[in-house]
Amino acid sequence: MSDRIRPADLLVAAYNLVLFAVWIRLGGAAWYVPWIAGAHAAAAALPLLFSRVATWRRGLGVLREIYPLLGLLAFWSELGVLQRLAPGGTYDAIVSRLDLMLFGQHLNLAWMPAMPYPALSEAMHGFYFLYYPLIFAPPIAMALIGRTDALRDMTLRLMVTYLGCYILYLAFPVIGPAELLPHYQGPLTNGFFYHLTHAARAAGDSLGTAFPSSHVAGATTIAVLAWRWLPRPVAVLITVEAVGVLLATVYTQNHYPVDALAGLLWALGLQLVLVPAFSGAAAAPRVPVLPVRCPEPVTGGGL
Repeated sequence: MSDRIRPADLLVAAYNLVLFAVWIRLGGAAWYVPWIAGAHAAAAALPLLFSRVATWRRGLGVLREIYPLLGLLAFWSELGVLQRLAPGGTYDAIVSRLDLMLFGQHLNLAWMPAMPYPALSEAMHGFYFLYYPLIFAPPIAMALIGRTDALRDMTLRLMVTYLGCYILYLAFPVIGPAELLPHYQGPLTNGFFYHLTHAARAAGDSLGTAFPSSHVAGATTIAVLAWRWLPRPVAVLITVEAVGVLLATVYTQNHYPVDALAGLLWALGLQLVLVPAFSGAAAAPRVPVLPVRCPEPVTGGGL
């Protein structure tokens, strides 16, 4: 494959074509449906447009590397719009029964009332909230220090995980317990991180995206990337945060345990199977660390 068109570019183009087909199927559900469908058809050509730009300034070169990650934010918001317009119901009953079958009860309902400790609640809500900077901090760091190889690998792997989740949400929408089940009521709701977490979810949540948990899937992927590209102490710290996110999704009552388990297994499966098959990444160095000097800065030449 030419260096000008990369695996992450192909993923962006393919997902835009999927969304084009999804919006076309909605027909006359809203006046803006044809416009959004047309926008996705045009966006599918964006990677080709980028690949034909021969010279990039440094700032634009960084944008060329990270634009797929920026697209994830728009794709996420769009899922909620599609859920409101799409005909048919959701699969919450199936996931709820599966959770009961695996765990005997809905631990997301029982855990916080059983352990209503302010320190534990703040720690769990803190883990959940720190997911947001956790996802983007490593790619931004690689861009700032000029590690193009690490940045491209991180971008590809995050795209595979999140777009893999988004495809499942389109085919198998689940609203989840955060919206459908009662929440804990008590003194823990006065916590600082409790308020931050709920404010962040209210500002940016999209219905129909509960199974598998993209929080857990994304945090798992960042942990994998940390062991591939970052020094061991940093990788350990990020892994602890990823484990905290997995537990916090249940304690904070945002997900069933089965959502968290599915997010973990889905992310690991994509990283171990799909990414190597897609890019030949299996041959990449297993645990490289940050160099003293940056031999390959993110520049415009050859992009």
